[in-house]
Amino acid sequence: MMKKGVITLHRFEKNDLEKIPAIKAEIGAIRDEMRHGLGETVKDSVRGSSDTFPYIEHTFSIEGICTQKRYQLQKRLNNKLDELQSLLLAMENWLEEIDDLEMRAILRMKYSNDLTQEQIAGELGYSRSAIATKIYRFFKC
Repeated sequence: MMKKGVITLHRFEKNDLEKIPAIKAEIGAIRDEMRHGLGETVKDSVRGSSDTFPYIEHTFSIEGICTQKRYQLQKRLNNKLDELQSLLLAMENWLEEIDDLEMRAILRMKYSNDLTQEQIAGELGYSRSAIATKIYRFFKC
């Protein structure tokens, strides 16, 4: 259902919904990399001499924080956040079109809240296999 980052409001496929936790995990990994990589310093030295006699050579050390890496990570993070927000908004719009209130709740818990089938079963008072069957039947038709 997804083409070039554009999400249609037609029926979501199971694999479209299963991308949500992976996108969230990637966002967390990028944030961690930014947190740990922000203090990364770059060091270099330059040698030169004065332009008048006596030509005495000097070495200068240069040290600073690499902003290019931070910029690249921030750009990746923003792109992933946009992708996730777009996917979640499209999913919410699609979920609102589902007439079965219980099925809507199951799908929201599973894909938006990233709950396991056992956790969903506990919340709704079903067995795990009943939840698995409901999800299977929903996507089968």
